[in-house]
Order: sequence, then structure tokens, then C-alpha cells
Amino acid sequence: MDDISYVYLEKLVAVAMENYPRVKTNESRIKVGQANIAKQRMGWFTPLSLSYAYSPANAVNNSTPGFFGGYQLGFTVSLQTLLQTPYNIKAAKEELKIIKNDVAEYQLTLASEVKRRYVAYMQAFKMVQIASKASTNAQTDATLIKYRFERGEVTLAEYNNVLDRVGAQNSTKIQAEGTMLINKVSLEELLGVKLEEVK
Repeated sequence: MDDISYVYLEKLVAVAMENYPRVKTNESRIKVGQANIAKQRMGWFTPLSLSYAYSPANAVNNSTPGFFGGYQLGFTVSLQTLLQTPYNIKAAKEELKIIKNDVAEYQLTLASEVKRRYVAYMQAFKMVQIASKASTNAQTDATLIKYRFERGEVTLAEYNNVLDRVGAQNSTKIQAEGTMLINKVSLEELLGVKLEEVK
């Protein structure tokens, strides 16, 4: 497998990291995690509330008599929410760490899968070359044997054996080509582009 280029293989991994949709989804998940931390930090203001009431000084209200007239301001603090805020921030930070670890794991998995599919493609490519050479050789032998058969130098059984070998070699070549194309399509699925476009 001397034809495997590790520089090219790294280019394939980089193209997959750039184009594969799940990589983009993971980038969005990180942004959502960062936004969640900012949201939780704003939670420091949630337990605080400010209210006001207006009671005209000259109004008579017998149902709810008030001592003060004019504007009245009120300020309340929810201790439960105030005490929960640091834990919410910490939980949001831990969730972001989990997301980043998931993303890193997926990147390793994607790189490994690209490499595996590239090696499978190159293996199938080599098999096509071998099968093509064997098919050509069998075809050449068939031409020679046909000529010798027509001159009466070989038997019909020998001629049929060579024709059977040609058929078997052609079948092997077709199977090798199909496997190569399947492996190519499988690799291009991860790349998001045609293999020929990666240079």
C-alpha cells in the first residue's frame, strides 16, 4: 500500500471536519452552551424585584386605609433563588465541558472513520488494478489459445478452460470495481465533496 499519502489523508480529515453537517451542529451546541452560561450569570438579578404603589394623598379609601400618600416603593429579595444562582452557573459551565468533550470525541471518531474509509478505498483501488491486469492477461491468453485451437494445436477442453478463466477474471474485475466505487461513495459521504475536488 505504497500509494497511501498521509499528507493527503490529513487533507481529507480537514475537509470532513469543515464540511460534515454534524461538525457544524456541534459548533452550534458549543455556542448554545456558552449562551446558557451567560444566561445563568444574569440570574443574579432574578431574585431581586422592585415594586411601587401610588396612593393619592387626598383620596379616602375606607376598605384599605393607608398611612402614606403618594408613591411607595418596595424591594424584595428571594433568598432561595439567590442561593441557587452560583450552582446554576456551575452546572451550566459543567454542561459546556460535557459538550466540548462530546465534540472532541466526535472529531476523533470522524477522523478515524475518514482514515478507515480512505484505506478501504485505496485497498479496493489496488484490487481493481490487480484484477484489470489479470483480466488483460487472461484475454491475451484466450487470443493465443484461440489461434492455436484454430490451427489444431490445443484441444477444445483447453480452449474452454481459458475462456472460463477469462469469464472469471472479468467477473472479479467487475466486483473489484463495484467495491471501489462503493468505498469511494462512502468516503465522499464524510467529506461532503467529491474525492477529485480534494487536492
